[in-house]
Amino acid sequence: MTLLLDGEQVMGKRMKITANLRIEADDMSGQTSNTETAHKGFKPKTLAVSLMIPFVDAVQMRTIMRLAEATAGGGQLKMYRIVNDTAAAFGIREVQFADGVSAREDDTLAAWLVQFTLSEKASNPEKVEQRRAANGVSSQSAPGQAVGGAAGGAGGAGEAQELSGFEKTLKKLDDYLAPKT
Repeated sequence: MTLLLDGEQVMGKRMKITANLRIEADDMSGQTSNTETAHKGFKPKTLAVSLMIPFVDAVQMRTIMRLAEATAGGGQLKMYRIVNDTAAAFGIREVQFADGVSAREDDTLAAWLVQFTLSEKASNPEKVEQRRAANGVSSQSAPGQAVGGAAGGAGGAGEAQELSGFEKTLKKLDDYLAPKT
C-alpha cells in the first residue's frame, strides 16, 4: 500500500488504511419507537492510518511527525494532496492531520505501532453547500391595517416626511401587502 502526502512517501510495514464517511442524523421519534431520523449532512471523510515502524528506521517516524506538525500561513494545519488507492476510491484528494498521532512500542518486536488520522479538506459536499443559494427569508404578516402610519392619518402629506432606511423598508412592505386603491 502506498501513501504519498504532497509527493512524500509515508513509509512503514503492515500499513492499513481505514476510510470512514460519517452521516449525521437526529432521532425524531421522541419517546416512541418510531424509526424516523432527520438527515443533517455528511461530515468530512477520514482516513485512519496504522502502520509499524522498526526502531532502526527512526527517520520514518520523524518524517511522520514533521508532516503532522507542519503549518501553513496563519498557523493553520498544512493541507496535503494525497495519493492512495483507498483515498481515491472514497474521492478524497486533499487531507490534513486530525485527532493527533500516536506511537507505542510493540510488545515483541523492536518497533513502534503508529496510528494517525487524516481528515478530508474541501470535500465535495462542502463545495456543493457553498455553491448552493441561501434560503430566502419569507416575511410574515397579519390581516388588518398598519398601526401608526404617517402623522396620525395625515395620508398623502405624511409621505413627504423623511423616513429612515428601516422605515422605508417597512413602508414598502406595507404598500405591497395593502396597496392603496
